[in-house]
Amino acid sequence: MKLERELARHALEHHPGRATTVLERLDESEAVRVLGTCPVSSAAAVVACLSPPYATAVLGGVKSERAGRILGALPVDTAARLVRRTPKDVQTALLAHVDPKHANSIRAVLRFPEGSAGALMGPDVLALPSELNARDALERVRKGAELARYNLYVVDQEQRLVGALNLRELLLARRSTPLTDLMTRNPHRVVATADRASVLANPGWKAVHALPVVDEAGVFLGAIRYRVLRHLEEELLAARTDDFDTSAALGQVVVEGARGLLDALSGAADVEMGRRGSGPDEER
Repeated sequence: MKLERELARHALEHHPGRATTVLERLDESEAVRVLGTCPVSSAAAVVACLSPPYATAVLGGVKSERAGRILGALPVDTAARLVRRTPKDVQTALLAHVDPKHANSIRAVLRFPEGSAGALMGPDVLALPSELNARDALERVRKGAELARYNLYVVDQEQRLVGALNLRELLLARRSTPLTDLMTRNPHRVVATADRASVLANPGWKAVHALPVVDEAGVFLGAIRYRVLRHLEEELLAARTDDFDTSAALGQVVVEGARGLLDALSGAADVEMGRRGSGPDEER
């Protein structure tokens, strides 16, 4: 167990993407010990890749302050998915240790039912007023760069979604061009109360890498990013859907994914054993 713990610590610090392979082999108490001592950024990168039940169990074993810092380093939708699985009193304790702005964003997602589009979205997405021109819109993007994505959304005075454009289009536009002349009107969208199946089946994914989320009145609430779509597909895979066609199409992904996990584990073990046997040589 000591060797596996050291392997997990090494993977966390140097290869966070591979660390889940090693970490999920540990008892929860051992995993808690590893996540409790490694850098927060590394812990967050790994927690985001762990299976939700295991991630929630491990976070529950870490001190609330430490767990809050890890949640604060996660994307809002990921953090909300983990917080949702904990009891209400634990949620309060965890969010008390998260940056207030980030915590409020997590709470905004938690108010929607699990599995709905609202629960899957990231609410911190820049929305540009439709009356702006390209110059003023770029200034808004610079000021709110942490909220800007490749896809930009345009709203009217009632905050209803009226258009979308991408950052490249905005950068190439004449500074005096109104956003209403640049944007695509009535872009693909999904209503916040839509279920998981509707999100997966939305035709907008064929054209965009993020899907805007609106309420019943069309008010812009946030966006579901493509990585969330992939996460939903992975959950569908794990659930072994009864749909034969879906299972057949995704079966090879399971095989290749399992093979990759085994390769990652053996690779991490080989590196660690090499370090023990030959000293601090540079990792290949």
